[in-house]
Amino acid sequence: MRKISISISLFFIFALSSVAQSYNKYFTGKACRIDFQFCGNSTSTAAFLDKIKEEPFWGGRRSNLTADLNLGEYRFQVADSTTSKLIYIDGFSTLYFEWQTSDEAKHVSKSFEQSVQFPFPKNAVKVTIEKRLDFDKWETLLQFGFSPDDKLIRRNKPESVAVKEIFKTVSPEKGVDIAVIAEGYTSDGMSKFYDDAQKLAESLFTHEPFARYKNRINVYAVAAPSENSGISTPHENRWKNTALGSHFYTFYEPRYLTSPNVFRIRDFAAAVPYDAIYVLANTSTYGGGGIYNFYALASADSKRAQSQVVVHEFGHSFAGLGDEYFKEDPDVLDDMYDTKTEPWEPNLTSLVRFETKWKNDLPQGTTIPTKVNNETKKLKIGVFEGGGYLTKGMYRSAYDCRMRTNEAPAFCAVCEKTVERMILFLTE
Repeated sequence: MRKISISISLFFIFALSSVAQSYNKYFTGKACRIDFQFCGNSTSTAAFLDKIKEEPFWGGRRSNLTADLNLGEYRFQVADSTTSKLIYIDGFSTLYFEWQTSDEAKHVSKSFEQSVQFPFPKNAVKVTIEKRLDFDKWETLLQFGFSPDDKLIRRNKPESVAVKEIFKTVSPEKGVDIAVIAEGYTSDGMSKFYDDAQKLAESLFTHEPFARYKNRINVYAVAAPSENSGISTPHENRWKNTALGSHFYTFYEPRYLTSPNVFRIRDFAAAVPYDAIYVLANTSTYGGGGIYNFYALASADSKRAQSQVVVHEFGHSFAGLGDEYFKEDPDVLDDMYDTKTEPWEPNLTSLVRFETKWKNDLPQGTTIPTKVNNETKKLKIGVFEGGGYLTKGMYRSAYDCRMRTNEAPAFCAVCEKTVERMILFLTE
């Protein structure tokens, strides 16, 4: 027994040493931010480089650097220029992609801000940005190289803004770091913001698996000051001057609350090390939004938002979970999914590539699809039709879940497992 314990210890020491050597060989402790624009309409997409920035903190993962979770409508790859070896990869989604499915995109072309971040390289690298064509097929949109000593890389100091540690249990390189950014709070209202950020953290920790992994999560409150208090409501002809320029009525949907100013959001997030960004809006109006590896946004003073929407939107932005709800009436996002292909979201399936999802976790004898009745509603895992805003052709794993309704008390088993996988991916 003693010999086995020594062998296991030596194995883990070697593994951790290898991880450190791999990271330290290619990267510094700072972050590299790539700002670019997505441009196009409902049928075309192009990407154009805006700028490259060096930022003071890298809060992301230091292991699993080249592991691909196959999440997001897009991904970027970083390769060493000398050897062409892949040294970092990550997926992400965008507000632009959602806009492409709207009616407006059929009639006009637009551009949308987008940023990605990875550890700042020690040597010259090549960056490739790709668009998903299918479940496992990609198209290159933009490719460029740069040297870390390029004089045109911006090395500005982060925004001068107050930061408060709401909850910190572990060093950034070993934890999930969440930057909560104030939106619609004036300088005089920051004590309220800190209280609201505390409530946000507490809301997350009432849900599994966040409660189980609480000792791996750090939450920072970034006090971005706004000139006006509150949030813009264009459909009511009310516009506010706020730090991030967020507003309701995104894509003409009254409750959809987002900000188009991604670069500005990232500027404030750079005040802390971060894996995820949560924008907290100073409003009692119900609404929010969340996009994978982009940001989440929720109302601070809506009772449902703090207790329910906060976790739902973080499920999107942090773990790449899809919406499981659907309705008979037309929805602004009805055209987001093609039922002839498998969606990348882990909690949705069109059954085209069901073996890549929760098929192997189904109890023996589970019918596909699973009919809804009093007994099947109690199943932890099934195959229920309806999800991704569609009543037909898309399936979810449980009758109800926090990703479907506000009444659901928790994530379903598949969603909880997905969130847990992301926490472990970032911290181990």
